[in-house]
Amino acid sequence: MSEQQQKGRIRGHAAIHRWFVLAEQALRAHGESLNRLNVFPVADSDTGANMLATMTAARQAIEQSSEDDLGALLATAGTEAMAEARGNSGTLLAVLLTGFAEPLHGHERLTIDVLDQALEHGSVRAWSALSDPVAGTMLSVLDAVRSCAHQQVVAAEEPESRAALIESLESMLAVARNAVVATETELEALTRAGVVDSGGTGLLIVFDALRAAMTGTEPDSDLLKGLHGLDGERAAQPCGSSGQHEDYVEIMCTVRLDPLGAASLRHQLDEVGESVIITPVDAEADDRGMYRWRIHVHAATEEEASRAIHAAGEVTTYTAAPLCSTEAEH
Repeated sequence: MSEQQQKGRIRGHAAIHRWFVLAEQALRAHGESLNRLNVFPVADSDTGANMLATMTAARQAIEQSSEDDLGALLATAGTEAMAEARGNSGTLLAVLLTGFAEPLHGHERLTIDVLDQALEHGSVRAWSALSDPVAGTMLSVLDAVRSCAHQQVVAAEEPESRAALIESLESMLAVARNAVVATETELEALTRAGVVDSGGTGLLIVFDALRAAMTGTEPDSDLLKGLHGLDGERAAQPCGSSGQHEDYVEIMCTVRLDPLGAASLRHQLDEVGESVIITPVDAEADDRGMYRWRIHVHAATEEEASRAIHAAGEVTTYTAAPLCSTEAEH
């Protein structure tokens, strides 16, 4: 490796690693608060735990990686995070990391221009992964940040400069926080509970860690101050109370399919379950035209969903657990 390549690796690898370390630490510190906010789509009190598991897997992947450029690093992190992803929020966070990767290939330094491209690609991946995407969630927070990044690129006199990146990250964080506040009025379930969205709040934490990593500062200790629902008792009845999703199971699995097979399976799972997420793990197909697809579904009965999944293709991983556990919260 040349001296120039080594310098690029220090910039890229160290920055991404610091981002993931800071995000992991913050998600762990605020995990219980995120769990209390967990109202939508199911009040199963695990958003904080699920997002933390994704970020931990991503951080561990980076520490084992010898890649040099930002795109390769995030692709590695996203693939490993996808394999460990749990729940809606954890899976979507893994989807975002994977989506960010493609526009960053060949770059060893983050600029506002390439960040704008990464956010655009990540947004497309996230919205398309869900069968029934809903505003007032982490998707709304992501899109607010994406729109802000694009405006910053257009307005920047020197979009390749570090100063432009720092200024833009500060603006994007402010926009992200406002978007989290807005979720309470955008989604009826959150309005009734008087809380902001848990996944959106978790994504705000991740974006703050990115800002801190790229600017060489620390995460904002007042970031979540004043957000509704973070203090006190849970604002909504736990999952399973009053029969809510009491018999549902949450299935997470990985299946080898071609794109047509994935579309067909999505249709079948939409018929027997809710919160369906289907997204490719691999960037390229194998020699048979197959990809690994990560699948998440809340199924009314495991039997029907499992039958559809196993009939669709080669299942490489499969877990199913009661959506509404009677055990202690995650």
